Amino acid sequence: MAIKLRHEWLQKEATPGTPEGGFRWYPAAIDGDLRAAMTGRADDGGLALWRIEPGRVAWATSFTSVPTSDRRRYVGLAMTVAEGDAPTSALLAAIDVLPGEPWRERPLTREVPVRALPRYAPAPRPLDATTATAIARGLWTGGAATIAAPTEPTLPALLATLATWLPDDVERRPRQGAFAPPADRATDPAPSPLHHYLGLAWALPAPIAARDAGLGQRAWRAACGLAARAELSPDQIFDELAALARAWTTTDELAALLERSGTVRADEQRACDRRAPAPLASARDAGWLWARVVHYWGRGLLRGDALDRRLARLLARRVVADHLFHLDAPDQRALPMRYVHRLRRESLVTRAAADRLLAGVTAEIPEVFHG
Repeated sequence: MAIKLRHEWLQKEATPGTPEGGFRWYPAAIDGDLRAAMTGRADDGGLALWRIEPGRVAWATSFTSVPTSDRRRYVGLAMTVAEGDAPTSALLAAIDVLPGEPWRERPLTREVPVRALPRYAPAPRPLDATTATAIARGLWTGGAATIAAPTEPTLPALLATLATWLPDDVERRPRQGAFAPPADRATDPAPSPLHHYLGLAWALPAPIAARDAGLGQRAWRAACGLAARAELSPDQIFDELAALARAWTTTDELAALLERSGTVRADEQRACDRRAPAPLASARDAGWLWARVVHYWGRGLLRGDALDRRLARLLARRVVADHLFHLDAPDQRALPMRYVHRLRRESLVTRAAADRLLAGVTAEIPEVFHG
C-alpha cells in the first residue's frame, strides 16, 4: 500500500514563503487543528510529539534554535504526517522522522510503499521492561511518557509493531502524546497491570523468546478473550487477574475469593465440611486450600449446581494470571501451566474428573490451549 507523507516545519528561520523569517509553519498545508494540537505540547527541544487518528498519524521532533534575525531562543517542530486508508501500524511504519532542525531545502511531500504488518508483530529489538511499559501506556492512552531516546529515527517503526496488538476500539480512538528523555520529565505514573503486561507480551523477555516465542501473544490474547467473554474491558480483566493473584496467598484470602467470586458458596462449603474429613478452611495455605477444593469436588464431598463450570472459570483465570506473571519471572519455566500440571499429575481425583475440569478450563481460555 502507498502512504502519502507531508512534511511541516514550525520555525523562525526564512523559508521560500517568508524570506524575512518569522515564527510560522511552512508550508502550512496541514489543517490548523492538527498544527495547534502538536504545538501545544512543544515546550522543549528533544521531544517526540505524536497524534494518531483514523487514516492519519502525525509525528514531530521538537528542537531549539536561535535565529540570526533576533537571537532569541525558541522551540520549533519538524513534523511528518502520514495519511492513507491504512491501519495505524502501517501509517506509523511509513513515518519519516525529520531531524530536529529548521527546514533546509527538503522535499515537502512524497509517497512511500508500506507492507501490512502481521497481527501481534513482536518488538523488533530487545527492550527493558520499563521502556516497553512506558511505550505501551503511551500508545494505549496517549499523554506523556519517558524513554531513553525519544527522537531516535526508528521509534515510529517500533511503535508500528505494538499497534498490531491493540484492540479495534483503541485503534479507532484518536490519541496524542509525547515521548521525552527521563532527565527532562517527572517520573511517569505507576503503570496499570494492562500496560505493564502489554509491554512485556510485545517485547518478550529474551529467555522466554528463546524457548517459546508465542507465549506473549497467548497470554495477551487469553486475557483479552476472558474480557470479551465476560463483557469486561481489558483494564477490568487485568485488574481482576492482579487482584486474584494477590488473594491467592493465604488460606483466609483465597477462601474469601472463592466465596466472593461465587466459585464456592458459603452454604456449599458448610455442607462439604459436614461430609469431609477436614474443613476446607483448615488447609495450611492457599495452595493446599485449592488442592483440597479440587480433591473434595472430585470425590463428591463438595457439591453444587454447575460447580464444575465455576471451578473451571476460576482455574482458567489462575492459568492466565500465571502466564502474565511468567513475563516478570522468565526463569520460572513451570509457572504458566503449573496448576494444569498439578491437576493432571498431583491431584487426588479420578482421571475422568480431571479431564472434565480441564475441558472446562479449555473452553474458558481456548487461546492458551489451541493457540
